[in-house]
Amino acid sequence: MFASKARVAVLRVFVLDPVRAYYQRQIEAATGLPIRAVQRELERFARVGLLYRRTEGNRAYYQADTQFKLFPELRQIFLKMANPVDRLRGLLAVDPAVRMVFLNEAEGRVLVVTAAGEPPDLPGPRPYPVETMSLTEFERSLAEDRERIEPFLARGVDLLGRREEVTWRRIEAAGYDVRKGKGVP
Repeated sequence: MFASKARVAVLRVFVLDPVRAYYQRQIEAATGLPIRAVQRELERFARVGLLYRRTEGNRAYYQADTQFKLFPELRQIFLKMANPVDRLRGLLAVDPAVRMVFLNEAEGRVLVVTAAGEPPDLPGPRPYPVETMSLTEFERSLAEDRERIEPFLARGVDLLGRREEVTWRRIEAAGYDVRKGKGVP
């Protein structure tokens, strides 16, 4: 399974954020691999049952089967080998309350936006201090007082890449172009 760098790069995307479905071009952008290499690895993982494949129109979406017999072990291996930011991302990605995560590496701070503002359960040491804000509070800050969120939107990076959230339209309308973190689809 780890004999190919392409295979590891594709697998990394799914084990860090196993609750999300991705189409091939998202994997290509996140890994920097040629589309044919991405397609080959996705086909292999789907064939062995590690990924589900579904088609919508002309796009094929893939998602991790978290019930796959080796998935928990694979996830643990990747989290142990990951750099601190990817480990943080992997832990936050599976929390159903987490909506958005921003890292301002220059200031060494992370902002986690959750449904109700509850802090995420993060075991072990954290690479950066984590601030938590509710989605409602975040949207209010975006509309009325941007001081608290400005460092994350203007100079930070998006660690989850879940831009389907309607709040992202508001972020863009406010004039922010938040970069995605390295390896984030």
